[in-house]
Amino acid sequence: MPRSGARLRNAWVRVFVVAFAAASCARAEESTETEEPRLIGWLGEVARPPAPSATGDGATNSSIEDALLSSSSESAVKGASEIGAKARGTWTTLSWSPRAFLYQNFLTEDECEHLIALGEKKLERSTVVGSKGKEGDVHSARTSFGTFITRRLTPTLSAVEDRVAEYSGIPWRHQEQLQLLRYEKGQEYVAHHDGIVSKGNGEKRIATVLMFLREPEFGGETHFPDATPLPATRSEFLGSRAKLSDCGWNEGRGFSVIPRKGDAILFFSHHINGTSDDAASHASCPTLRGIKYTATKWIHEKEFDTTTFETPMCEDKEDMCDQWANSGECEKNPVFMMGIETVGSCSKSCCARDRSRLSDIQKRFCEPCDEKM
Repeated sequence: MPRSGARLRNAWVRVFVVAFAAASCARAEESTETEEPRLIGWLGEVARPPAPSATGDGATNSSIEDALLSSSSESAVKGASEIGAKARGTWTTLSWSPRAFLYQNFLTEDECEHLIALGEKKLERSTVVGSKGKEGDVHSARTSFGTFITRRLTPTLSAVEDRVAEYSGIPWRHQEQLQLLRYEKGQEYVAHHDGIVSKGNGEKRIATVLMFLREPEFGGETHFPDATPLPATRSEFLGSRAKLSDCGWNEGRGFSVIPRKGDAILFFSHHINGTSDDAASHASCPTLRGIKYTATKWIHEKEFDTTTFETPMCEDKEDMCDQWANSGECEKNPVFMMGIETVGSCSKSCCARDRSRLSDIQKRFCEPCDEKM
């Protein structure tokens, strides 16, 4: 892709962010009753300070990376000077409804393995915070295994986060922590929308960068059923029927991206005026043969704070906290509901229920509630 094209895309996304921020301010008082169901993986606020940046905030101690990856393959522990270098590839505009782009060879093979090695030992069954009016089996929409990886944890991760910032045109401090996901046979995430609205940290989630770390033998496509692809995207999609699963084909609706190791998709979940873009709904189709690994970076309209410890208060930050707690979300989604190292969004409702499974620091989050009794 010519350099002029890259400059044009970066200029466009910067205009988008400025326009979006202005539109969001104008809509700040608007009701959130029509907000999309909350996405699994909503990080909330995490207290762990990031490791010093390898790209401007001080030198990162390489021993951290060595210790984290000491049992990993040789290729996964190469120095950041080698595998943290900027990947060289090409990007393609897939659609303007939603705004979606494919960057081929966004990550090197060693970077892919590095990210897997960082989170492999911490993978747990993915969960989903209940949406309005829904209880019970909301978690069945997501059947993968996942974990979060602290921002700026290693030089390699810092380099990837900087590349995501350059690709999206949005500073890395607007990113949530990276989510690593593993999809095995039959595992999927049904059609959903990433553009959740929060009253606090980072506010709207406006963009997603989805990176493929390992590709399955068959299936696992990222499918946009309501998208209006560009003619070239549509033509390639229609010509790929034999390579697509039934989910990826979906009777020819929208378009799908077949996972390829090192590739990344960037798409925006909102229009420039700040309203939700329904065309950004997407699904991770069932992985039918082999195993798929992905890394996701969700990006907010404002800086996403994962470093500041907040003094615990006995309060619920969301109107649905009591209902979510009644349906078991304190146990299913402890990061969002109760908090792990920084108090979560529904501490009052969770502290009013069984505390036997709470960690010592979570029990400290409940102390302000005990003082009010």
